[in-house]
Amino acid sequence: MPISNLKKQDKIEFNLGQPIAGWIPVSFKSGDFILEFTSSKIPENPTDKLCEALILIVNGVESEMCWTEEPICYFFKFMSADNSFSFTIDETDRRGQNRTEIFSQNGGFEDLIMPIYRGFKKWTTLEYEPSSWKKIEEIKLNKLTRLIKKRKTA
Repeated sequence: MPISNLKKQDKIEFNLGQPIAGWIPVSFKSGDFILEFTSSKIPENPTDKLCEALILIVNGVESEMCWTEEPICYFFKFMSADNSFSFTIDETDRRGQNRTEIFSQNGGFEDLIMPIYRGFKKWTTLEYEPSSWKKIEEIKLNKLTRLIKKRKTA
């Protein structure tokens, strides 16, 4: 039986916008918490890192990835224990140092992982200039999709 600790008003909404010239709009909402920023693809492509982080957490391995707003960074951290999950967002200061947790939520797979996966998967269908942003490798995306389907039917 899936664990669901979140009230309807606390449901996660995660969206990625149209990338332009190496920058991508990111929107994360849950209850009264709203975080919107534009992330750079430097030093590492954050959408690649998000895909990798999701693959790891679906396999039960703690993972973390970074969005860079230059100089501020936002770290998305995924943790699991048994059938429950934790998700946190840390923010660095204007020097890119001194991380502070600005969001934390516990819940089930459907509550925490699926909304982020759905927002990410929806983004992969957008059309944009290859010079603006690198597409996710098909092999990596297919692996994530298979793992999600397997988890949902387990």
